[in-house]
Parts: sequence; structure tokens; C-alpha cells
Amino acid sequence: MRIVIVGAGIAGLTLANALAHTDLRVVLLDQSTESQPIGAGLQLAPNAALPLRRLGFDDALSKVAVRPQGQDILRWYDNTPVHSTPMGAAFERRYGVPHYTLLRSDLHRILLDSLPSGSVRRGRYVTGVLENSDGVTLRCSDGQEVHGDIAVGADGIHSMIRGVLNTERHGSANRILYRGLVPIDRVPELADEPRVRIWLGPNAHFSCYPVASGTKLSFNASVPAHLNHPESWSSQGRISDLKRAFEGWTPEVHTVISASEWIGTWILGDRHHVRNWHRGRLALMGDAAHPMLPFFAQGANQAVEDAIVLASCLREATAFTVEQALARYSSLRRERTEHVHMLSRDLTYSLSEAGEDPDQYDAIITRTERAKSEWVYAYDADAATGNSQ
Repeated sequence: MRIVIVGAGIAGLTLANALAHTDLRVVLLDQSTESQPIGAGLQLAPNAALPLRRLGFDDALSKVAVRPQGQDILRWYDNTPVHSTPMGAAFERRYGVPHYTLLRSDLHRILLDSLPSGSVRRGRYVTGVLENSDGVTLRCSDGQEVHGDIAVGADGIHSMIRGVLNTERHGSANRILYRGLVPIDRVPELADEPRVRIWLGPNAHFSCYPVASGTKLSFNASVPAHLNHPESWSSQGRISDLKRAFEGWTPEVHTVISASEWIGTWILGDRHHVRNWHRGRLALMGDAAHPMLPFFAQGANQAVEDAIVLASCLREATAFTVEQALARYSSLRRERTEHVHMLSRDLTYSLSEAGEDPDQYDAIITRTERAKSEWVYAYDADAATGNSQ
């Protein structure tokens, strides 16, 4: 069978790698003309690091990623620790794999480089889909048509394939996300030990962690956006805007902001869950299926999980059982991704409602971190499909 994957981001590339040593033929389409993944850093938690290890990426990850020794959640106004989680060797003993922090572009490159040269057909923006009982035809903006037995929409939050499967209204664009990079030598006070640091305050959060083999610090910050702002991507942010947004926060936050070499801004919409993950020979994965708010650091991790589960379902399918395979994939993934999304969403709004009451903050954070360690990190995507290795 021929699988057409629309989108060569982390979701699509992981799926292509998971299918690389099967009898299935894979075609990757991407609208970009060259590989330029946006964003700064990301956290690769054990629930994604484990399947990537099984795909053979341990050595490549170790060369560019950082293994943080712990995570600290800190009060926004005085830097007081609220909750600390040992990582490093403790995580490896508990989950069998490390927790990594790395540049999104490094993970993208690792996944892409493992595929044969020319695997991604670039400059292919899909404008139309024609379905029939035995295949799918994708029309591209350059006039070409691509045929497949199955088409998978891994084309992100603005997915064209999702629009084919679902008539949905967009969620409100209610958050601004800032992402930035800082040379680690500009913030020596945060360079002593590799750690994930998260400051949570009234309706805002700021986090940072080392990436690029420890040479840079990546940060993420979110604040409320103006109501009814349209969703947009990657406009340049200004240091002065960010410092103003975090006025009154602990000096460590302002040190990171002031030392930035690059800041990008994104408008985040809290989208509704899609009704249909699949139909006939079409399916969705990654942000196309379940766009995540960033406060749980699980967006890329859930995309990897999707890829592993979908690959397992497709390996077992025949031309006559495609719809059953996609239905099984949907049933295995929908409930979990919706729950992860709600945990992130609830954390956002619970902290907002807590105001500046430190006792409420401490209780919310402790409850959330317990759910993350016991349920999110311990998930094995291979075992979920009965293919534990």
C-alpha cells in the first residue's frame, strides 16, 4: 500500500521513520520549499524518548540534546521553589529512558536525515482531496496530483486535511506565546546544572532549559492576548514587550529576557477537539488532530505517540481493512490526547483563577505534577497497540 503523509514536521517524519522498514510505500509532502522548522526548544519526555530509542535515535539525540538533572517549579515573585522533580538518573531508572531538552530544529534534522535523500517532496501545498472507495487523490497548488491508498494529515494546526474531515469553528486566540534563545554564557547563574525551570504566576508562565548540547538556553513565556485576535505565526517579538509583560516577576526571568539573541511570538488559539480523526482512507495526527496548549510541554511528545500507534495499526492493515485500521488508531489515541489537552488547559485556567494565593498555587501544581509523572510519562505507545518491545 502507498501512504501519503501531508506535512514533514515531527509527526509526519516520525511516522515515515516508523514505517521505513515495512512493505508500505511512504510519500511525504510538505508545503515549504526547504527544511526550516520554526520554534526554539522542546522537551522530549520519556513517553516519546522510549519509542524514539526503539527506532534507533539514541546516539543522534545524545549528541545534541541535554539531559536535565531536575525540574523546578518556582514562584513568580520571589523564586521560591514550589515543587521539584528529580530527572537525570532518577528518570532513567524509573522510565528506562532520559528526559531530553533540545532544539526543535535538531530533532527535525535527526528524523529527516534518517530517511533516504529526496523523501520529502517540497513545495507541495495540498489544495484539494478526492476520495473514493480504493484510494485518495491529493491536488497540489502546482497542479500536480498525488495518489495513495491512505492519506494522513500531519500538516499542523492550520491543517487543510482537518478541514476536509471536520467543519469546525476556531477557538478563541487567547494567549501570546513568546519563544526565545539565549547564549548560555550570558546567564551564568542558570548554567551551573542543567535543569528545567518554570515560573508560574497569575495567568502567565515562563520556563527555560538548556539546549544545543548545553550552549544555549531556550525559553517559553505565555501571557493573555487581546480578545478575538486572529491566530498567526512567528512574528518577531521585542524584548521590551516581554519585559513589560513580566513586570514585577523575579529577577531571574528578566535576566533571561534581557540576554535574548532571538525572540519569536505566536498567537495561540484554544481550539476545540476535532470530531473526526479519520474517515474512509483519511486520518489526522499531531497538531492537526489535537493542537495542544504549551503548558504541559507535551505537543511534540503526543505527536510521536500518534506516529508509533498509527504505524502499528497500518502495518497490520491490508487494502481491504484500511478503514478498520484507522478506526483502531483513532480509538487508541483520542481519549488520551483529549485528557492531556485538558490537563494543560485546566492548569492554565486554574492558575488564573488562583490569583496570587500561594497556597492555591502550591496545591494546583503538586496535583498536576503527580498526574504527569504517574500517567503521562509512563505511557508506552508500543504496548498500547500490543507491540511492546
